Amino acid sequence: MIKLFPAAVVAMALTGTTLLAQEDAPRQVLFTNVNLYDGVTPELVSGANVLVEGNLIKAVSADPIEAEDATVIDGGGRTLTPGLMDTHVHMQLVVAAPDLEFLPQQDMAIKMVPIAEDMLMRGFTTVRDACGNTHGLRRQINEGVVPGPRIFSAGACIGGWSSHADFMTATSVKGQTNIERVGFSTIADGPDEIREAIRREMRQGANFIKLMIGGGLASAYDPLDTTTWSFEEMEAAIDEAKRWGTYATAHLYTDQSINMMLDAGAVTLEHMHLASEETMRRVADVAKANDTVFSAQVAVVKGLSTNPVFVTRAAKAKATFMEQNGAKVFEFMRSQGVPISFGVDSYGSFEAFRYNNQAIAERKDFFSNDEILTQIFRNNARLVMMTGERNPYKDGPLGVIEPGAYADILLVEGDPTKDVAVFADWENKIDLVMKDGVVYRNELPSAP
Repeated sequence: MIKLFPAAVVAMALTGTTLLAQEDAPRQVLFTNVNLYDGVTPELVSGANVLVEGNLIKAVSADPIEAEDATVIDGGGRTLTPGLMDTHVHMQLVVAAPDLEFLPQQDMAIKMVPIAEDMLMRGFTTVRDACGNTHGLRRQINEGVVPGPRIFSAGACIGGWSSHADFMTATSVKGQTNIERVGFSTIADGPDEIREAIRREMRQGANFIKLMIGGGLASAYDPLDTTTWSFEEMEAAIDEAKRWGTYATAHLYTDQSINMMLDAGAVTLEHMHLASEETMRRVADVAKANDTVFSAQVAVVKGLSTNPVFVTRAAKAKATFMEQNGAKVFEFMRSQGVPISFGVDSYGSFEAFRYNNQAIAERKDFFSNDEILTQIFRNNARLVMMTGERNPYKDGPLGVIEPGAYADILLVEGDPTKDVAVFADWENKIDLVMKDGVVYRNELPSAP
């Protein structure tokens, strides 16, 4: 068995040696003898061949591909798929959110590195970070210093006092907390402060903006039914993000919060678990009119009442209420045809981040296999590309196997078009992970 774990490569890079995973990568890699799931077509293409040149896919064919100097990888009848994507992560949230106030920034950054590498090794080649300062991590991954997925980053999430951005102590002073200094969240009240906060995040390299509009589970001062900004504040945020060539999304749950944000011009939102069917009908209309995708997390409603993250009486009460009332919205999303992405919202520890593979299989409680595949690939790709001018990865499309697309590729044992759970069992079923044309994990049998 062959294994390539870039942690060892990184160690050599730190001594002045160029990353071997980049330097030694052949100009061309030819995958043969694979069954192809291209991320779009519902059925597999048997006996396919895929040629990678540099960091892009050059050719895809059911016929043999001539590539004389290519390194050949025999898939042995495995399924070749695009890399996985998770469109709601918080890479900086390496501990419970309130504990960020007491964690030094350097410790925080160091803890993020193995999480990023592990996510890539489990098949996630792209993530959308929906709150937190991951700008430096993204730069180091893009430069090849740290192995990890592509990151579309919102930077610090933005909300007012007593919002889901407010994880501060009762005596904290606005602008003088560790959570704000390290760039996890920003407290902004009033249109002028909100515009300033957004401009600050765009200056740091944000790709989109995340707003904290509705009450949250882990935050202390915002009951779930609340809407913590005025319409004028929402409108200012939406306008500011649009003028930067991207969009603003928002954490929220209720009809009131959702409809106010849609009235303000929002074209995508997060969670929405306490919404009515009527509101989901409007969400579907907005998505269709703007060719956009909304983001909803199954993990937010499963097992909350026993989750150790929620330790206070108030937090446990919120979690229990959400567990009992938050799943109905998935029926409304299906009946109204709301296009949603696959994202998990796991956080707090190395082990917690690993849940996003398992969450793929758990979506079967609410969606069909075909619907889950659409969420993971087609919808996720559309959502990350909505960053428009602020998209940091413009060389080709993501989430698809086609000529000109990024060479983010998995080889898996099994047929995901029949059962997406093959992605959940990553240790046994995912045998190869390629991102940007570089193989980072290879557990295929050695050639004779």
